[in-house]
Parts: sequence; structure tokens; C-alpha cells
Amino acid sequence: MKMSEKNDFIQLPPIKKDTPSEVVSMIWQYLKLPEESRKRVTADLIDVDENCEKEDFQIPDLYDIVPKEEIAEFEETMRKIIAGIISQASSVATWVYVQKYVKHKTLDEMLQEWKGASQFIIVMDTWFERLMAE
Repeated sequence: MKMSEKNDFIQLPPIKKDTPSEVVSMIWQYLKLPEESRKRVTADLIDVDENCEKEDFQIPDLYDIVPKEEIAEFEETMRKIIAGIISQASSVATWVYVQKYVKHKTLDEMLQEWKGASQFIIVMDTWFERLMAE
């Protein structure tokens, strides 16, 4: 995935056909960043992933490490991806809630009805069980 020193072409690795276009766009925007900026962004993302739950952790400001104009497209793409994830998670949570508490379906019935979302259904069902027990 390195840019050739003789030209500015990028070759993406093989990607599954069903990869969301937003994810492909995010990868593309990331790879368009200068190599030094990619290294700094990657290091900060790893730092956030490993340390974000610590009380004294401060989320880094990407503009301190990469000029705003270099990262603007990457940032916008990431915002769209995160918004999509939140929207999908909300939709699954709502669906599970309605199935479980309004239609009184069991976990097995929900899993049979929506096979492609089994992991999410199990997580949401477990979360609702814990929430309602409190």
C-alpha cells in the first residue's frame, strides 16, 4: 500500500465486495495523506484505543499533528462512518426493544427473524436484560 516514489498512484489491497463504500472512502482518504501524517494519525488512533478509558486521558487534537487541509477529507469521511454506525446501532437497539418488550419475542425468535444481525441482537438483548434488572 505504499505510494511509488516515481508517481502518485495508490493501490488498495483486495477488499470484499460488500465493504461499505464509506469504509473504502475512509481507507482511500487515509492513504492519500502524506506518509508521515499517516504514521502520526495511526499512532494517535492506537493511543486513543489503548488509553481512552483512563480518567486522565486527553483526546489528541489531530490538527496539532497534521495540518487541517491535509486531514479534512479523512475527517469528514470518518464523521460520516461514525454517524452511520450510531444510526445503525440505534436502529438495532430499537428493533430488539420492540421485538422483546412490545411483541414479547424470545431471543431465539429474534435470531431466527434477523439472521444477519445475530451478534448485535445478542448484545442488545443482554444489555436490555441488565438495564431492566436494575
